[in-house]
Amino acid sequence: MQRAIQQLRTQVLDRNWESFNYSHYPPESSLSILQALSDIMTAPVGNGGRLVYLPNSTLLGACPKELLLQLERILPNIPQTNTLLITSTNKPDSRNKSVKLLLEQAQVKEFSLISQWQTDALMQQARTLALEVGINLTSDAYRVLVESTGNNTRLTFTELEKLKTYARGETVNADMVRQLVSASAANSLQLANAIRLGNVSQALELVENLTKCNEPALRIVATLTTAFRTWLIVKLMVITGSKDDGAIAQFAELKNPKRLYFLRQEVATISVAKLQNALKVLLELELMLKSGSNEKLALTTQIIKLCF
Repeated sequence: MQRAIQQLRTQVLDRNWESFNYSHYPPESSLSILQALSDIMTAPVGNGGRLVYLPNSTLLGACPKELLLQLERILPNIPQTNTLLITSTNKPDSRNKSVKLLLEQAQVKEFSLISQWQTDALMQQARTLALEVGINLTSDAYRVLVESTGNNTRLTFTELEKLKTYARGETVNADMVRQLVSASAANSLQLANAIRLGNVSQALELVENLTKCNEPALRIVATLTTAFRTWLIVKLMVITGSKDDGAIAQFAELKNPKRLYFLRQEVATISVAKLQNALKVLLELELMLKSGSNEKLALTTQIIKLCF
């Protein structure tokens, strides 16, 4: 989102006149919205356009009637040279009248995090970022990059910039990615799969890599718990004869029912007892971490238990 904001500033503003035509109003100021609405109707000074930025604005929440009337009057009449930018770290509630009004007039861009298992979507995102950075990669190189960075968009962008500096205009292949992109970018979902397969050495290596990347231990536990709970639900419904993918997806809280094809394969050779025991061990791990135990020691001990 921050890159998109910077790109918008570059597009709208003339660098020589930016200090006159750029306004940034924090949500803490009670007069920020009124001042912003006044600014957005003011013609830009000199060359370029005008950009008025309201981060985490209260316009995306409950809006007083007087302010709503001003919005109804102002939004359709904003000069074409001017841009009103409103951002939020939370999804706006479309039930609010102000949000409905803004959505009718605005261009909306979302920056939702792609799930770690959505490999195709992550590959497409990596291609989009590579185009933005100005670098060419082979198909295998994209696959290795995604395996290394997971759904960490910022890390993917940083690694692409590093590869661009190294490649000097050449197409980046998979070997170059393996050489330059740290394997420490492993994600917790890979750890869950290593545990499911009983691969102790890989699981411990992934734990080491995750801790080196300063991944919070409780976040790792949360991801593992979600993965094993999902596997357990799917396994139970499969062995009880349920064939309704829609019902299974709803019960397992899957946003994409197509994921069931892969989940069925993943749970085919694992028992219900092992999945239930895994959740018990993960609960013990969570309690250990919240009780102040040494994070690395607790993770290592419980991960080994999970693999057997």
